[in-house]
Amino acid sequence: MRAAKTGLATRVAVVALALAHAAGGAQADWTYQAGPEEGRHAGFVCAEGTGERSGERLCFGLSCNAGSALAFGMSAEGAADLLARSEVDVQIFAGPRVLAPLRFHTIGLGTFEAPLEEAHLPGLERLKAGARMELRYWEAYDAPPAVWRFPLTGSRTTIETLEEVCPMPDFAAQERAARTEADPGAKVLADMREACAVLGGEVTVGAGYATPIDLDGAGAADLALNHGALSCSAAEDLVCGPAGCLRSVWQAQEDGQFLRVFLNTAQGIAAEAPGSLRFTFSGSLCGRVGAGPCEQVWSLRDGEMAPVE
Repeated sequence: MRAAKTGLATRVAVVALALAHAAGGAQADWTYQAGPEEGRHAGFVCAEGTGERSGERLCFGLSCNAGSALAFGMSAEGAADLLARSEVDVQIFAGPRVLAPLRFHTIGLGTFEAPLEEAHLPGLERLKAGARMELRYWEAYDAPPAVWRFPLTGSRTTIETLEEVCPMPDFAAQERAARTEADPGAKVLADMREACAVLGGEVTVGAGYATPIDLDGAGAADLALNHGALSCSAAEDLVCGPAGCLRSVWQAQEDGQFLRVFLNTAQGIAAEAPGSLRFTFSGSLCGRVGAGPCEQVWSLRDGEMAPVE
């Protein structure tokens, strides 16, 4: 329920950013706006499309609403390639420096939001210090990106004002939520199919993909996934290499969901004592590139697997 309320509040803030953009027209510099709703704060910059994008407008910024954390927002006007999108992966450059990727989700026609993650904090500093930024997104994987350019004039004052009035996300809770899935096997399979389809292939599920394990002795079945058992017809070694195949381990939670406690390349996983697993590695996890194979016992600590010292 708390997550739902937070999401709603963030949506209100980002929609307000879009309305401010529509009412105020293109902004030459970053602009800060507060209200009229109590607790709403937004900072944004807009750009007019040129050439093939003449008549289009894109706004980018950050915002929060009462009770919600600071988040990224983006709104498009007249951009046909964005109006029908449910998700948009965005890459931002501030000068020559690349910021951590942003995945925007639609919250309305042409209006998007993306969570502010801990990995974005260095990027905020670059946005404050830079002179201009470039925003890129892809209409298709095999097509050049759409490129929008924005000034960063006024970005430092605007972003620092938002940091003073908007709470930062709970990064620890955010990170844990990103590692939580209701059905890990289905999610990994769906992601693999999407990646394989981009290459023009199809996925075949091989033996040993999902193995129930008893990780913690709590009774509920935990899960080990061998991603390498998912074979892509267009790239057989998509998630495998000399060191082994990508594997993940998921701990069953009391609410019926699963928490990912391990994600790395390994050659094998075997049950050890409750709370521990024996991994077979090769390469850098054995001490140096090209080393191995070696066996290591890892134990469960604070929601993650870590080597036993």
